Amino acid sequence: MEDNQITIFDKMNDTKTSLDTLKSIDLNNNGIQVFYGFLSLHDYLWFSSSEISKISTTIPVIHNYALSYALNQFSYAIFFGNTPRYEEDFKKFKCYATPSISFGSHRETITYNALNDLKQTPGQSKINTPNYGWKNVVVPNYFSKEEKDNLYAFKFFVFSFEGYILPKVIRLGKKGATCRVFWEELEKPVAKFSERSLSPSHPINPLDVTGEVIRGSIVKIPPHSFYRVTTIKNDWFISYSSKIVHIPKRILEKVNEN
Repeated sequence: MEDNQITIFDKMNDTKTSLDTLKSIDLNNNGIQVFYGFLSLHDYLWFSSSEISKISTTIPVIHNYALSYALNQFSYAIFFGNTPRYEEDFKKFKCYATPSISFGSHRETITYNALNDLKQTPGQSKINTPNYGWKNVVVPNYFSKEEKDNLYAFKFFVFSFEGYILPKVIRLGKKGATCRVFWEELEKPVAKFSERSLSPSHPINPLDVTGEVIRGSIVKIPPHSFYRVTTIKNDWFISYSSKIVHIPKRILEKVNEN
């Protein structure tokens, strides 16, 4: 960034200094593009938002870690260990997403015969009787590009680096449900620091906040909870049409690297 003597994070610790010396950040000049995404499910979406006994439930929200992995088309052919390597993986990513939510999606309950993964049998019973389980899944919600701005769409924002071309088809969930994504690029996105409280137009990962969270409604979902709605002050935002886009901490760190 030009004519800056101290880093963004130094400025955020001194609000007056930030307003005097760094009023805005041109993200395009820092090699960062911003896109508004509309995701349409083309198959049943299933993952365990919560699980009790034999009942697995999927709520119509998608964690930004899951979206980021899918959009970067990043996976392991062989993984050693049982601890996720988020920080290590994120350094290899070419884009980073916000969490997503659908306000109009419907769910259905699917009954299945729970099998022992090793023996492929229904359980410990000596007779061949069903061992039923149930999973609540989000049903497909097809729509065209012209109809993308609807209550069924999973909506989110993505920050892409180095001219990375975002995929239009991705897979999500335990069964790799096919999803179609329509994109709108934000023209000349400029982030501005705000002392006053603002409510972003999308869910927020608390680990992405550099300012102060005033209030919020929490969604409990692995790997950790995020805010469905929240109010934040002393942080960076983009004003896009009638929407407020929060700038994640990871994006500010990339700006500092430039």
